Amino acid sequence: MTANTKVATLVQDDHPRKSVLPDLRAPGLLAKLPIIGLVMFIFGSLMFGGLTYNLLAHGPLLAWDKALANTLPAIGLNSPPFVKVLMDSGFYLGKEVIMVLDILLALYFIYKKYWQELAMVTIGWTGSALLFYSLSTFIARQRPPTMIWIIVKIPGFPSGHAIATVTFYGLMAYLLAPKMRSAFWKGILVAAAMLIIAFVGFSRIFTGGHYLTDILSGYAVGIAWFGVVYTLIEIYFQKRRSQNV
Repeated sequence: MTANTKVATLVQDDHPRKSVLPDLRAPGLLAKLPIIGLVMFIFGSLMFGGLTYNLLAHGPLLAWDKALANTLPAIGLNSPPFVKVLMDSGFYLGKEVIMVLDILLALYFIYKKYWQELAMVTIGWTGSALLFYSLSTFIARQRPPTMIWIIVKIPGFPSGHAIATVTFYGLMAYLLAPKMRSAFWKGILVAAAMLIIAFVGFSRIFTGGHYLTDILSGYAVGIAWFGVVYTLIEIYFQKRRSQNV
């Protein structure tokens, strides 16, 4: 081996190749600015409270609920077959896809020993599921009688799909956006997350799986849960790191 070859080898060893996949570490923004999480929690809680009051008091939004529940599923039944496939995909994007991605991310974080991010994924998902089952069971609002294609019989206020999509896809945008090199791609990523969240909600209304206010209340719970749980997790791990210094 020549001297030049040895030097080249040393240079390569000192500069290992970067991984193609982004390093999914939380940016710590919520811990630095907990006011963001607080505002999200207050906004989501007030929004959910208002929508719940509208439901129990038979407020004006119920007219929109009934109009959309009668109109959109009827359109779906008279649509081409691809519409059914498209709208049903929203159901899976808000449930099974999230479950699979949560498991894969949890395994990734365990492998990398990223305990903060592991806590964010697991607590965020399990908490959103528990919130859905507890709140929907307590409020016990029946789903639209015009439901088509995928039939779900458990109560639907707030929407579990809406809670899960805000909690999961919002977290993905939070983890990935800081890794984007330009503001343009950061905006594209955030817009993509918001479009997925909106599409899942719309698909559930279109198929009669939920009323409009079910979806809106699910978004509200998801925003509140996102704000409180991810902020507290970041603050907790930040304090642990500072104590270990």
